[in-house]
Amino acid sequence: MAPSDFDRDHMRAVGKIFQRFALEDQRSYWQRTSDKYRKAAGQVNVIVAVFAFLTGFSAALAGLLVSAYLVDGSFANQGQCADLQGSQNLVRSLKSLGVLQEGQDLETLESLDVTIEGSETQLDDAAVEARLAGLVEMQGTTNCDFIQSVVNILMIMAVVTPAIGGAFTTLASLYQWDRTVSIYNGALENLEVADSQSPLEGMDDLTYKAALRAYIENTLRVMSEETAQWGQSVRTPPKLEAFVQEELLKAQRATKRSNTGPINMNADTEEPGEADTPPRG
Repeated sequence: MAPSDFDRDHMRAVGKIFQRFALEDQRSYWQRTSDKYRKAAGQVNVIVAVFAFLTGFSAALAGLLVSAYLVDGSFANQGQCADLQGSQNLVRSLKSLGVLQEGQDLETLESLDVTIEGSETQLDDAAVEARLAGLVEMQGTTNCDFIQSVVNILMIMAVVTPAIGGAFTTLASLYQWDRTVSIYNGALENLEVADSQSPLEGMDDLTYKAALRAYIENTLRVMSEETAQWGQSVRTPPKLEAFVQEELLKAQRATKRSNTGPINMNADTEEPGEADTPPRG
């Protein structure tokens, strides 16, 4: 077998090993991580959208129920709930003043004699008594209390759901799933470009070698660019590296001269073995 065949087989083996354990492994990791992060980002976006919808829906529904049932002149029940609520508030006020006893309610107002202060003029005429009778009857038939409870729940939802949605928004900003998916998708596209430069069997040895080198270098460049998206690689400054080497050489000198007396650590640095070289001549 000619030496060129050995060289071609070596390059072919290097290309297959690099493709299997570098390119395909990196591609699989990027694809798997991109799918996982895309799924997580989609789930969080759905949750945020749901809570945003609940916020708007609960606030709108609460406002509609209040306007329709619970205020004076409401269009759904002509202000009956508002009148009933005012009468019930009056009963509670009379109880707090001691006019009514505990256990007495709206029906008790029908038996009260109300007069103008300083005179005996009655205020509770037939019309007032009829109105009170209507309120007493309405107290057991209307669903005002239920509507009020629903409105209270909706108002709580309108306050709580934005906070929950904001928490998930903060979570998405913290983990940066969308940014990671964008970076990995761009890296996968660039990796396809690098993979397209892989050598073909029909090439001659020189072209095959050049294509293999371009294929490997471009693949590694894509990986390096992806890593650079998260910050530059940490490199030891040249001066610091030279200082460390110099200190190591001084330590070696100190070890060799430990039995010969004091050592000047600021002396010029000698290469290992230089002090043991015998003089010529």
